Amino acid sequence: MTYPQLKLLPSLFFAFVLLQLGCTSEPPAEPSDLTQEVVIPKPVTVTATGGSFALTETTTIYTEGTSADLTQIGQHLADYLSPSTGFGLPVESADQAPGNGHILLRLDETDTELGEEGYELNITEDALTLTAQQPAGLFRGLQTIRQLLPPEIERDSPQETSWKVATGTVRDYPVYEYRGAMLDVARHFFIVDDVKRYIDLIAFYKLNH
Repeated sequence: MTYPQLKLLPSLFFAFVLLQLGCTSEPPAEPSDLTQEVVIPKPVTVTATGGSFALTETTTIYTEGTSADLTQIGQHLADYLSPSTGFGLPVESADQAPGNGHILLRLDETDTELGEEGYELNITEDALTLTAQQPAGLFRGLQTIRQLLPPEIERDSPQETSWKVATGTVRDYPVYEYRGAMLDVARHFFIVDDVKRYIDLIAFYKLNH
């Protein structure tokens, strides 16, 4: 074999590998094990039931009650999810559990273990139910829903993907009451939009100051 032919061998090898990868690529598997999903910070408990819940164009966000806090948080969730999914996601009040394929936000003041910022997220193949003792807990739970959905959920335009979440239960409440982050705007100047983005990011990871 001549020297020029030897120089071609690495290129031919990598071309073969890429060809094999292209021929064997498969669509990403459906999420089915909730315990394997990354949620930050790590929840107190996570249990999996081996299925998945699908967010679709017919999904409605229901609130159990008509309080202004519940409506505002429901609309907040819709504002998070609508741009990337392209779904309308209307927010409505419900006196009882809605039908299949919907999201329910509810307050349960009897669950004192959750405290002000705790929540319980129960996901079945039929519905996604977020429960908290206080509105602040619902807001923390919204961040977990965002983290469990495909990363494309953070885009600001409709994405072609399957919006599925693994089924099971996430129960979480903070160990530390004060969880803060500092932005030094005296030494380093930021425009208003940068500061707002910083606040959005620390809220996404459930920091509260």
